[in-house]
Amino acid sequence: NDDEKQGPNTVFYDTPKVTYDGPLKTLDDFPIHPDYVEDEEVVHVVPPEFIQDKAETSLIYVLSMIFFGAVCIAFIVLLALIAKCKIGNLCDLIDKSSKNGSDYKFQTFEFFVPTVYIWSGMAAGALGMCAISAYAVSVIRQDVGTDRMVEIATYIRQGSKAFLVEEYKWLTILVIILFILCGFGANWPTAGCYAIGAFLSAAVGWLGMSIATRGNVRTAAASMGGLKEGLNVAFRAGAVMGLSVVSVGLLGLSAVYLIFLDVRALAGFSAGASTIALFARVGGGIYTKAADVGADLVGKVEADIPEDDPRNPATIADNVGDNVGDVAGMGADLFESFVGSIVSTGLLGANLPYFYANPYALCVYNHLYIDLLCGSPTTPPDRISYANLICSTGDFYIRYPSLSVWASNTMFIAVPYMLAVVGILVGIVCTAYVYVPDHATEKGRDKAEVMEILLTSLRINIFIASILIIGGAAGICWGFFGGNSSFQASRGFGSSDLPVYQLAEGANTCIPFELVGRPSILPVGAVVDGTYRPTDSLGFEYPKPEEVPWRLFISIIIGLYLGIIIGLLTEYFTAGTYGPTQGIGASGEYGAGAVVIQGLGIGMLSVVMPLLLVVAVIIGSYNLLGSYTIALSAVGMLSTLGITMATDAYGPVADNAGGIAEMAELDPAVRENTDALDALGNTTAATGKGFSNGSAVLTAYALLAALVADSGLAPAPRQLVAVFPGVPPQAFIFNVNVVSLIDVYVVASLFIGIMLPYLFGALTMLAVSRAAQAMIVEVRRQFREIDGLKAGKPGVVPEHIKCINISTRAAIMEMVLPGLIAIMSPLIIGFGFGQKALVGLLLGAIGSGYMLGIMMSNAGGAWDNAKKLSEAGFYMKERGLPKEMAGKGSEWHKATVAGDTVGDPFKDTSGPSMNILIKLMTVFGLVTVPLMNPDLEDGWIGLILLGCTLLFGGLFWLWNSSINAKVREEAKNVPTTYQLPPPPLPKSPFYEAGPVVDARYIDPRSALGEGMAEVGGDAGMQGGVYKDIFSVPGMDGAYRTDVQERYVPQEGEYFDGDKARTMDALSGGGGAGAGPDFDDEAPPA
Repeated sequence: NDDEKQGPNTVFYDTPKVTYDGPLKTLDDFPIHPDYVEDEEVVHVVPPEFIQDKAETSLIYVLSMIFFGAVCIAFIVLLALIAKCKIGNLCDLIDKSSKNGSDYKFQTFEFFVPTVYIWSGMAAGALGMCAISAYAVSVIRQDVGTDRMVEIATYIRQGSKAFLVEEYKWLTILVIILFILCGFGANWPTAGCYAIGAFLSAAVGWLGMSIATRGNVRTAAASMGGLKEGLNVAFRAGAVMGLSVVSVGLLGLSAVYLIFLDVRALAGFSAGASTIALFARVGGGIYTKAADVGADLVGKVEADIPEDDPRNPATIADNVGDNVGDVAGMGADLFESFVGSIVSTGLLGANLPYFYANPYALCVYNHLYIDLLCGSPTTPPDRISYANLICSTGDFYIRYPSLSVWASNTMFIAVPYMLAVVGILVGIVCTAYVYVPDHATEKGRDKAEVMEILLTSLRINIFIASILIIGGAAGICWGFFGGNSSFQASRGFGSSDLPVYQLAEGANTCIPFELVGRPSILPVGAVVDGTYRPTDSLGFEYPKPEEVPWRLFISIIIGLYLGIIIGLLTEYFTAGTYGPTQGIGASGEYGAGAVVIQGLGIGMLSVVMPLLLVVAVIIGSYNLLGSYTIALSAVGMLSTLGITMATDAYGPVADNAGGIAEMAELDPAVRENTDALDALGNTTAATGKGFSNGSAVLTAYALLAALVADSGLAPAPRQLVAVFPGVPPQAFIFNVNVVSLIDVYVVASLFIGIMLPYLFGALTMLAVSRAAQAMIVEVRRQFREIDGLKAGKPGVVPEHIKCINISTRAAIMEMVLPGLIAIMSPLIIGFGFGQKALVGLLLGAIGSGYMLGIMMSNAGGAWDNAKKLSEAGFYMKERGLPKEMAGKGSEWHKATVAGDTVGDPFKDTSGPSMNILIKLMTVFGLVTVPLMNPDLEDGWIGLILLGCTLLFGGLFWLWNSSINAKVREEAKNVPTTYQLPPPPLPKSPFYEAGPVVDARYIDPRSALGEGMAEVGGDAGMQGGVYKDIFSVPGMDGAYRTDVQERYVPQEGEYFDGDKARTMDALSGGGGAGAGPDFDDEAPPA
């Protein structure tokens, strides 16, 4: 009541009447009604079988830490002995792919395995595994909180393990089939590497997921103590995933190289990792988004309950999806990028013209530019090579150096391994602790400020890591190739004392002339003292040897900072603190359509700068040392993967922690802490996706360069250099089989490659849609059939397992067709149209897939954070609007939720999968390209593959469609009580909002008391079950319409008989008083 109008405040019950003189200050001034009974507290009893993780240590991880520590020490001792050649012939192992008569089309001269540096990789990998075990123990030692928290975490962990077991079961069958085909089709070392790469990729996903699902509950418990504590637990759990990727990757890659002694067979390792990565990313993405979209559409929109509410049956499946998609899936993705970059750099390093103990080959390569410029003075079949002719004259080539192992291309193979070693050491140092200043946790600090402080804390670690990487890279480059190295000590490398036949300048350079003691067919020129500057079969002229160290160093630096800059650009376009995302959220004022349009525009715009940067890096790196430095830039970008992957994997852990805090009904302050960590995780996850996109395109291009070399389209070293001086070579540098853009098959394949990412994205998006439909049906069914679930009745819990099973089945089935397209496309085009068409296909797919991946990932991340801005009340504060207009639950907020629903499969399924698509297609092409012809001589093979693919894909599609049709029909036939809320009743112009009503002052015999009891009492109301007044029992649409038609309230009037009696009491009368004569039996409003 208004004090000025009513005078003394009077509170009325049916009986008795209590009157107070003077104004009321707080609700405490009211007496508690004598008939009030507090809600009975219901204690949730957790079954003992769901309290599975209250351990404070882990014997397995302790023993693992001891084991890998001992292994690391043993490897270091062994490394020292190998370096001194004290153990057999381990210091002079010849790479089998370089031996004369090997099975590969690319025939180069013999080189040695960089044994010392490969064993260094083994030792660093073992040290990383030791650190991983220590981090895992430190996470497990943290407090797990309440039994209810442990129960929820157990559900999540069991669901995650169940999905991965089911997924790996089917992938094992696929890997075995491809292993056999690879063995018979290519060779068994490649097949062996394929199987090991697939196994280790799966192991990395399992290891990261197992710690993430134990770190989530501990992060939630640590957040009870503060933001800083929660951040460090979550980050440490993420660090296990980050270090697992680099440690297992380098350890496995080094091991298979030492086992098979074949650098070209390592392409199989990358192919195996790609196979698992594709299905882990696609399957995990479909799983998590089916659960997420289903949970949001039924929970948030239809049932109007909060996110991660324990009543929502899909909540556990949603949290499971965070682990299988964003931890295991992302880990497998970056594992493949990491090993793919090292493999491609090693392959291209083996192709470099720095041949071991072969002065004649060095001499020929130093003069190949003459063949490239002048061709051959004779016609087939009597063609001659100027380079071979010059070097075979007299003792010309004898003056060229016989390079040692330490000066040959063996050292270029070692560079990426040693850079990865530095990366592991830096990762261990920079993941040990995250500094969070004390002022970040001060009460009352704005959430945006907290977010920026936490983001700065993570950035500091990344920037420190980049500085340490720079120092390590400088040591590698100048140590291997600097002034005091064996490389520079070789004749003609550190000095200009090599005999070089230099062509005269002018238009008539290539005209033969007579020179005393020389054949008359040589072009015009003279012998001068010079340095070793070879020209390769693709026409690239290498720089002076003295420039090699700084050129390699720069390529590493630009790759490293390309990753950092792309990460910052991604953050700009996706973080809620910047204009693009705030603009998307602001468009929610105009509806869901505006949000979607704005988000798509921002996503497209976000492609421009990253693409221009990648183009600049590719061009710049190529001009440093050819395709080798492009691949080395990718290694440089991924050298900080240990720390960047930790910041990425931390996000799902924090997200799970927030879900656990909500479902366990912890103090709101804990949820605020986990929400802050989750918001930070969304930004780091988006940054990680940008990092993944950039590394994918560089890795894919490097693999493509290796594919061109292995294809035989360009002559190999053994073909360009004559077997003996004076004998014609097998091929000439001008015999390159050019991939021409006027070749109709190349152009057609290029267009197909551009189209494939769109087809792949469409299949994954539609898969999420179908899986979400099944999830929606199940969530609706549970809300309808489980009595008391939606109302939050104590002791009533949803059937989480059914939702988990739906997501699992959908993810496994729906990943088949996208995977089939990714694997079979390069094989169909390569065997059908030839190697040159395959190059066109891969170029189109790399360009199209990279841009589509960035657009989808960034648009999805921006939509997600725009929704979070709306939920946090950003636009309420910015524009001074009430919650009903711009806050959580408003039409503005619902528009941003719609945008986020579209963005979910964009950023977590289709977008990230593009990275793996382009890498998998390229690496499968690399493995199989030696089996193909340059053109379509054997096109019938491709036709058979196409027919088999269409037959299998068509039959599977029909079978899967029939199952999905049944689900849709079920959804169509199931009646639902969920409808959009009706428009609000017209308000009296005299209406004023009253104070919050305390349940203790409500007479349980009044209409209001009866209504409270009907909806579950105070607990039911606090649970937020009935946001809409017309969902209260008795308030149906018919009565509402009747009220609107009958009467519009005037000042001081009420709808129901109970309040009419109150008005009568105010007027001192005994009847209905000033209020309208409503029937007391009317339903209570």
